[in-house]
Amino acid sequence: MLMVLDYPGRRPEAPVTALGLDNMATLLTDPLPVETTGPAYAARLDDGPHPILAYCAASAIAVHLARRSEHPRPLVLFDPMPATDDDVTRAYADAVAQVPGGHEPPLPAGELPTAPGPFLRAVHADLARRAETALRAQGLDDDVIAEPVAHFARQHVSYLAYLLAARGALPRAPVGPMLQVLSRDHPDHRDWLPEGELTTLRTDSDRAGLTAHEPARTGVVSFLSTTLSTTVSTTTRRQHP
Repeated sequence: MLMVLDYPGRRPEAPVTALGLDNMATLLTDPLPVETTGPAYAARLDDGPHPILAYCAASAIAVHLARRSEHPRPLVLFDPMPATDDDVTRAYADAVAQVPGGHEPPLPAGELPTAPGPFLRAVHADLARRAETALRAQGLDDDVIAEPVAHFARQHVSYLAYLLAARGALPRAPVGPMLQVLSRDHPDHRDWLPEGELTTLRTDSDRAGLTAHEPARTGVVSFLSTTLSTTVSTTTRRQHP
């Protein structure tokens, strides 16, 4: 089984599932976690022994998830990079811009780095209020607007929570063998990743087609074949000295 960490429906680039490998299971499905730190977010996900394949900012959550495992867990990270405070504030502003008729600016980020929880709760209330006001301006009754308002706020808050959980520095302790698969122009963020066994595969693919790129697929298959056989042998030796 291969566990896929890839936020659904938020980018035009090919998803991790475009690799077309067997036994791929998606971790991020409804209801999505609403947690503001990497460890708390990871605690809401699967904690099994399977390899994790993660895209971009989800790489941070993959590392936190791997740290929860008893044994080393292979990680395959496609164009890994941390989310930033700017990513969070930009996603919030994009959500505000989707509500017609509103002229108020987004709430200030304030102490976002040190207080992401209060920020997210304030944003949830703000987005719900904006959506409710816009729908009432169209003459809709409260019993009609309740569900779309809740859906709008939940959709955007879950994405903001994901970005919040994927921010910042990662623990330096090794988590298991890692492969980072990079598109041709993506920066190498190896200094952000944990220490330990890291293989880098730089492809000639653009970012949009990275996970559908055949050399990327071949490299992933080779890495998993090697690391899984090594992991199984090591675990067996630990259990039967």
